[in-house]
Amino acid sequence: MRLLAGPALALLAHAAAADTITLTNGRVIEADRTWYEGTQLRYEKSGGVFGLPRSLVQSVDQRQAAARDPEIAQARERLDAGDASAAMRLLRTVLARDARQVAAWQGLAEAQMAMGDTAGARGSASRAASLDERDPRSFVLLGDAQVAAGDRPAAMDAYRRSLVLRPDAGVERKLAALATAPPTSRAQFRLRYDGGVNEALGTAVLEVLAGAYDNYASRLHFRPDDSITVVLELGTSLQDPRAPEWAAGLNDGTIHVPLRGMERLSVPLIAVLRHELAHSFIRARTGGNCPTWLQEGIAQWLEGGDPHREDAVVAAAARKGRLIPLLTLEGPFQSLPPEQVGLAYAESLSAVAHIARTRGEGAIVRLLAGLGDRLPAEEALPVALALSYPEFQRSWEDALKASAPRS
Repeated sequence: MRLLAGPALALLAHAAAADTITLTNGRVIEADRTWYEGTQLRYEKSGGVFGLPRSLVQSVDQRQAAARDPEIAQARERLDAGDASAAMRLLRTVLARDARQVAAWQGLAEAQMAMGDTAGARGSASRAASLDERDPRSFVLLGDAQVAAGDRPAAMDAYRRSLVLRPDAGVERKLAALATAPPTSRAQFRLRYDGGVNEALGTAVLEVLAGAYDNYASRLHFRPDDSITVVLELGTSLQDPRAPEWAAGLNDGTIHVPLRGMERLSVPLIAVLRHELAHSFIRARTGGNCPTWLQEGIAQWLEGGDPHREDAVVAAAARKGRLIPLLTLEGPFQSLPPEQVGLAYAESLSAVAHIARTRGEGAIVRLLAGLGDRLPAEEALPVALALSYPEFQRSWEDALKASAPRS
């Protein structure tokens, strides 16, 4: 092992003195390093080791501390290895113990982005930014999540806030790319009303669809050739987007948006808009040659669905041998017994998230391309994933069983 001396040792010492503790009374402590031990924040300074109750600590610049928190460090290793699901479990454990860990919220936002959970990533990055408004990394992650959600103005604002805190050439390039990107043409959509007219709500709907359109086109490397017809049905109420009636009737080549009693956008309505636009992309890309489980899984994934919202149910079904085989889910879900419909939707999202987690988003792009070339699913999967249908089923089930808590 080489020993450092002279200027090299001085540089190392300077780099290590990078942790900043802010107390609830406003006092700031610069420390050589920091770490948590139970209810104490421990820190080293000038050769001595000191401790503070967590209740007196407002925030810690955790770029150095995070590397020394064992569970956050393990989560970072899992993220680097492409196992976002394991990273999320570790980070949620950290946050259950201490919800003020900025580095844990940042890592969770990264893991959620890797899993395709755009809404979750936005929430986690926002939480990190609210806990420490001086940390530029939180705003970069928030900007990345806003880009994935198709909200360009919000993404640009987040990147600008990051640059105010710390200049960064990479963030400047992201901001410049957003500033020079051409806006989505609303000619991509044909808007119609049924049962009345609400122009303000129609404009808001088009804004959401336009942002999602750019997002999907970028992620799927594809834009539909034809414009998409959107019918705003002011006489029809919004339904649960996982009900079979919704899946069959809301997008029959035209996006039908139920708006009765609504005067403004809501979170469920935005989810429906994003979900149904995803179906339009998938239909256009594959010419309708797409198994139902893959259609619904990708639509939920693009919508921003959190694979963990029902993963416990899917994992328990896998452990008990009660999963519905994906081959069975190639046909319409309406043909399933009513009690299996919810599991079918949950399995669809879980299986697509497994593809993204183990093979990356590019595998989903390749899979859709193969289906667009009229390959049957049993041939498209090996081309895109290097796994046969049975091999993919086993890989996914094994991952679920490994994640399920043992009773």
